[in-house]
Amino acid sequence: MIDPLTAFAVAQGAIKGIQAAIKMGKDVQGITNDVMKFFDAKDKVAKEAIKDPKKKYSSDTSQAMSTVMQLHELNKAEEELKWHFINQGHSALWTQIVLERNSIVQRRKVQEILDAKAAKNRKAEIDEAITMGLCVLVAAAIFTLVAWGIIAMKGKL
Repeated sequence: MIDPLTAFAVAQGAIKGIQAAIKMGKDVQGITNDVMKFFDAKDKVAKEAIKDPKKKYSSDTSQAMSTVMQLHELNKAEEELKWHFINQGHSALWTQIVLERNSIVQRRKVQEILDAKAAKNRKAEIDEAITMGLCVLVAAAIFTLVAWGIIAMKGKL
């Protein structure tokens, strides 16, 4: 798993690649790979910044500042990218990208909820099976002790 600082550096590299390609006059198709790298890295920064247990901050505020500033810079770069698409006459393409991204995020969230419910149900089934197994084991032990006691008493009579 890539840490947020590395993801941020990758995003910055992708931004520089996009800016250089734009200066060279490349159109939207010419910057596609850098755009995909940028969005991949931006998503990783957003997701991993809040989950990074290894990263030591002196305070929660410094962690928040770092995360917010990184995301602010990446959001600003995304806004510039959007305007590049629009200025190139690809506003419909940008809109399609954003709509598809939102759809993917929504499907992923729904799937995460379903997966969590399935895991919870599976755990409940396993707990129930263990409980039933222990009940059967205790019942068998009691039956064995009773049978052994009956046999021992008949032997004394």
